[in-house]
Amino acid sequence: MKTRRLGIGAKIMIPVLILLLADILYISISLYNKSQEDMIGMAADQALMAANVAVSDVYGNSIRTLKPGDEETTAYVMAAEALREKMDVCGVKYLYTLYTDKDKVYYGVDADDSEDKCLIGEEFDYSYEELKSVFDGEAFVQDYIDVTDDGALITAYVPIYDNEKNVVAILGSDYDASGIQARMDAMKTSVFMMTAGSTVVAVLLLFFIVKSIMKGVKVVNGKIYDLVHNEGDLTQQLDVKSGDELELMADNVNSLLAYIRDIMLNINRCSNTLGQASKEMAQQTMEASGSIMDVSATMEEMSAAMEETAASINQVNEAIASIYDRINGISGKAVDGNAVTKDIQERARDIYSQATAEMEDAKTQAAAMAESVSAKIEQSKTVSEINVLTENILTITEETNLLALNASIEAARAGEAGRGFAVVAGEIGKLATNSAEAATQIQVVSAQVVSAVEGLAEEAQNMIQFMEEKVMAGYSKLLETSDDYQKNAGDIHSLMEDFAAESEQLENAMDAIKEAIQAVDIAVEESTKGIVSTSETAAMLTNNVSDIDQKAGGNKDIAETLMGEVGKFKLE
Repeated sequence: MKTRRLGIGAKIMIPVLILLLADILYISISLYNKSQEDMIGMAADQALMAANVAVSDVYGNSIRTLKPGDEETTAYVMAAEALREKMDVCGVKYLYTLYTDKDKVYYGVDADDSEDKCLIGEEFDYSYEELKSVFDGEAFVQDYIDVTDDGALITAYVPIYDNEKNVVAILGSDYDASGIQARMDAMKTSVFMMTAGSTVVAVLLLFFIVKSIMKGVKVVNGKIYDLVHNEGDLTQQLDVKSGDELELMADNVNSLLAYIRDIMLNINRCSNTLGQASKEMAQQTMEASGSIMDVSATMEEMSAAMEETAASINQVNEAIASIYDRINGISGKAVDGNAVTKDIQERARDIYSQATAEMEDAKTQAAAMAESVSAKIEQSKTVSEINVLTENILTITEETNLLALNASIEAARAGEAGRGFAVVAGEIGKLATNSAEAATQIQVVSAQVVSAVEGLAEEAQNMIQFMEEKVMAGYSKLLETSDDYQKNAGDIHSLMEDFAAESEQLENAMDAIKEAIQAVDIAVEESTKGIVSTSETAAMLTNNVSDIDQKAGGNKDIAETLMGEVGKFKLE
């Protein structure tokens, strides 16, 4: 039988191989990086040592004076010769000096005597910012191999001082790292071969280990397969003597088989007992089912009779309820009518009292009004005195006109000296004329006012006469009507009180009848519920007995099925 996905061997080998390969790669890469770091460090130390040795023979003051075109001068030749001697002694490839203008870096003395040597003033590859720390007095060494057109180099830079200990230039020392580069390439190949060889050995070793484990697993799997496909023989035993976990697995499987065999034996015994009990239960339920069906039919007949009785009582109860509602409505209306008639009677009494009081008040106010109007009319007659005053004003204006005329004449006699007085006299004459016109208008208005006052006095007399003849007569008629209305309201109130009392007695009688009918209805309803409940219980019991009968038959079938299934196993 094949596995659906990866087998146990593959599940063991794949992650172990991945981890093993990762470890081998990590160790190989670490070894390579460490070796490369050590060799580059040794080369960098040698380049720095050569630079320090060579800088001791360089005279800073002479280097400072060199300028482009001084390659043939004695100072340049001596400095280049000294650098070449140190280059041969220290085993470095190039020695040279550099100077700067704080912007760029330029070549100074170059110890290379070939045609490709750099001349004074040629621009250096590195910028001032990259070498600023060396121009400030600190040595600098590359920690990597710089592959250029001149080969693989590791460079060290040291400052050059003059007599005043000022940095005037720097010395570059290029160590030839081509040998290191070659050794690193060879080491890379060795590391690769070692990694590949270790991986192959690890795979083979792991393959044989997993194959040994899987051999035992296949043995156990074959034995279990035989147990499963050997017609349910639970008496078999796994016989594995490998001395490892597989032997423990076989022992546990043997224990599991013994446990399953005990369970199947118990199921066999219980199936026999269940089959016998099911047969007896089916026979007893069949006998009880007939008796229960007879009881159920009788209870159904009683339930139908009680339901008819309950329906008749419900109809009577509904009729009584309808009559009770109508009587209750009549009683309520009688009570409401009694209250209304009582309210009408009280209102009639209040209207009579109010009308009496208002009539007396009207008489008093009419008398006071007549007296006040008469007094006001007498006071208004004083308007006629305005005519006398206006006559006096007219007389004064005539005299003023005469006075103004005389003044004008005297002013004319006076000539130039009386001209101002003549103007005043003219204005007084105009004032007198205006006063006469105003007095005339006042007489006209005064005549109109007097006429209006006389008409008002006449209308006031007519109003007082109307109050005495019409209004007081109306109040008297209102008092008579209020008295009659009060007597009629009293009679209606007495009649509604009697009607309300009779309605209350009838309502009490209907309450007693309603309570009696409700008590009978409750009793019938409870009896009906009891009978219906008993009938339903009997029917449910019948159904339960039928279900028990069916389940008993089902249990019998189950017992027979279990016995058949257990019979498939070999238990003893």
